[in-house]
Amino acid sequence: MTQGWSELIGQSSVRAGFQAAISQRRLGGSYLFIGPPGTGKHTVVQLLAKTLLCRLSDPQEMTPCGHCEACQQVVAGSHPDILRVQKPKDKTVIPVASFIGEPDNRMREGFCHDLRIRPLMGGWKVGVIDDADCLNEEGANCLLKTLEEPPSKTVVILIGTSEQRQLPTIRSRCQTVRLGPLSRDDSCKLLRDVHGVQQGDEILHEAVQISGGDIHAAVRLLEGESGAVRDGLLKLLQDRAPNPVEIAKFFNQQVSEVGKDASKRRAMLRDLFSISVQHFRQRMRSEVFAGRLQHVTGNRLDRSLRAIRELDRSANQATLIECFASDIASGETGDRGEIG
Repeated sequence: MTQGWSELIGQSSVRAGFQAAISQRRLGGSYLFIGPPGTGKHTVVQLLAKTLLCRLSDPQEMTPCGHCEACQQVVAGSHPDILRVQKPKDKTVIPVASFIGEPDNRMREGFCHDLRIRPLMGGWKVGVIDDADCLNEEGANCLLKTLEEPPSKTVVILIGTSEQRQLPTIRSRCQTVRLGPLSRDDSCKLLRDVHGVQQGDEILHEAVQISGGDIHAAVRLLEGESGAVRDGLLKLLQDRAPNPVEIAKFFNQQVSEVGKDASKRRAMLRDLFSISVQHFRQRMRSEVFAGRLQHVTGNRLDRSLRAIRELDRSANQATLIECFASDIASGETGDRGEIG
C-alpha cells in the first residue's frame, strides 16, 4: 500500500501539481480524475485526503504521518469527513437519490447535503464520486451547484476513465487531472513493490500489455491459472474461422469457475476481453508490417473493444458472451445498439 507521496509510482506530475496548489493555497474545489483503470486514481485520492486530514502534519508539507487516527481512518475508509458515492452493482447509473436524497426527503440528505455540514474531525471535507462514467444527465444536474460553488475547505473529486465519457456540464466545472498509463519500468516496479508479483520483466510487461495498462487486471492475469486461460482463449481466436460455440462455451466456463460473486465474474470477463483486444492488436500490427491488412481483423478488434464498453454498461453477461462469440466468428463489429 502506498503510504506517502514519495512512494507514488509514475505520476510525478500529478504530485507536483497538488504540491504547488497546496503550498500556494490555491487548491481547487472540484477535480475530475481521468485515466485508465489501475493507473493510481484512487491512490492519489487517498494520498490527497490523508494530506488534508492528517492531524500531525501540515498539508503544505505533503507528508501525512500515516499513523494518526485520521490517517488510519482514511485508509480504512471510515473517516467521517470523507463522503463517497458509488454506482450500485445492480444499477447502470448512479441514482439521483445518492446526491439529493429520496423523494420524500429531497435536499435534506444525500451527498450534496452532507458536504455542506461542517467537518466533524478536521478542517477539511473530501467528497469522492466513483464511477463518474456512469453519471446520467439527471444525476449530473444535481451536482452542478455543488461543483461550481463547493463549501469552503471542501474538495470534490470525480473519478472516470476518459473525458469523452463525461458530460460537458461536468467537465466545465472541474479541473481535470490526467493520470496516463505507466511506463514499462514503472509498471514492473508497481507490480513488484506494491502488489508483490515476482516475475521477470518480460512476463510482467506482457501482462500489462494484455490488460491494456490496467494494473489490477495485470495482477489477475499473473495469478493462478491465468496463463492456461490465456493460452486456451488464444487457441480459439487464432483459428482462421473461429467457432462461436466453442468461444461461448470457453467464456461461460471461465466465468462459472470463479463462482457467483458478481464482481469476480465481471473481472474475469474483462480479462478475457482484454486478452482478445491485445491478440487482435498484435495481429493487426503483423498484417500491416507484412502489407496485407485484413478488414476482418479490424472488425474483431473493434468488437473486442466494444465488449469491454458493454460490460461497463452492465449488459446482460449471457447475452454479451453469445453476441461477442457470434460477431468474432463472423468478423462483424457487432453494432447492436444497447448490447453491442
